[in-house]
Amino acid sequence: MTAPDRDSIQTWIEELGYDSYICPNCEGVHLSVWEEKKAVLEARCFVESDRCAMLVEIGIRSSAVLPLQGAIHFMNFDFSLIKVMLSMTDFDVPRLLLTHALPSEHLTEELFKDWLPKLLAEMDTIYAQLEDMDVLFVSEIEQAENMDEQLH
Repeated sequence: MTAPDRDSIQTWIEELGYDSYICPNCEGVHLSVWEEKKAVLEARCFVESDRCAMLVEIGIRSSAVLPLQGAIHFMNFDFSLIKVMLSMTDFDVPRLLLTHALPSEHLTEELFKDWLPKLLAEMDTIYAQLEDMDVLFVSEIEQAENMDEQLH
């Protein structure tokens, strides 16, 4: 059995009802519905020779890194399909990474179409928790708009 290629994976994603596109920079299959969410920087599926991996990167406010670090352990415990990690560099917004991979050697359309909605449902639940915790990255423009609303 051969592993599915990127075109097959994109077709399966779209058959599930998710709009997607191929990124010219990373060659990943990006999920538009996720990238339209506030603070989501990237949402993509990578198809490699040995695995198919879903990765969502969510921008986190710098002031929320410490409290969020304590919650990550519980997220990893509560959501068995997802690995939750924090990524920080000196020159970019902190990111919460949500990821999971399947071996592609025996990956079938049926398995993929069962896996992806379950994975995205868990990611939706984590995203809702992040909204409730008020840790999502807010751009300076959005901060100024929110400040104006608070003053009136």
